[in-house]
Amino acid sequence: MKMLPSVVDPSHPDFEELDRIRLGIFEVAGGEAAVASAFPQAIRDAIDFVLDPIRTGRTAIHELDNVEKTFVGLKIEHYVRDFLGAPKGIRDLVIGNRDVDIKNTLDNSWMIPPETYRDEGPCLVINSKENESRCWMGVMLAREEYLNAPNRDGKRGVKSSAVANVLWLVEGADYPPSVWRNFDMAQFRALREVQPGTARAAAFFRLNLRKVVPREVAEALLFDQKDPMKRLRGNQGARDVLRKEGIALLSGVYGNKVLKSLGMQRLMGDQFIAIAPETSEERQVLRIFNAIDS
Repeated sequence: MKMLPSVVDPSHPDFEELDRIRLGIFEVAGGEAAVASAFPQAIRDAIDFVLDPIRTGRTAIHELDNVEKTFVGLKIEHYVRDFLGAPKGIRDLVIGNRDVDIKNTLDNSWMIPPETYRDEGPCLVINSKENESRCWMGVMLAREEYLNAPNRDGKRGVKSSAVANVLWLVEGADYPPSVWRNFDMAQFRALREVQPGTARAAAFFRLNLRKVVPREVAEALLFDQKDPMKRLRGNQGARDVLRKEGIALLSGVYGNKVLKSLGMQRLMGDQFIAIAPETSEERQVLRIFNAIDS
């Protein structure tokens, strides 16, 4: 389904009701900026919840079966309702004393049930395109002229041309790509069996040189350690192990000066990267900062 620009302006017949719902959503969620920030992350969290990369090794929606894809939609609906903080009514949530249905699709048509389109009721419609890591959320009315013929369950899909009648709250926003896509998940799961934790961490970084590793990946790797971050530091942690091998383990807290000197992108405070020098210049920089042994 192509996400069309909205034609819902003050002259549109649906504008008054849709704008009232939109403003009601912003009110309960803490403002437009809060929605713009929380919604994309909710999409990412819902997808990763169902993918369950650590246990299954899957990192993309196309690896799910059709039933699991339905679970993604349900989880997105739950997360959206949670961050909006709106109560559940006869439909999925109540905004400004109006029952609103939540409809999600992974790039197909939204399917509207009879109990909603009989009354031309409002819907909070959500679309996410995993291949683009982009998402949309808006409100529309389930009007007869916007819908296709009913299927065997009585549900009706939204016509492609009717997407323009959605008043967008979030339009084509980027949501975070999966942090797991850069890693070999079969290898990752095998490493989780390695003991002790310091050896496990060192082995992981040897196999993932120059890859940015978020804290959540490190914590999942070291899931059985009381202090997982201790396994990455010096004082007999993975940093000391790797330093002796000529590999620098850097963090966003202490390593950005080193990365700047190497001409590399800085890290966030909760990210890590292992660097094995590829040139004599890189080796010299790492030695100057005492990141590797001489």
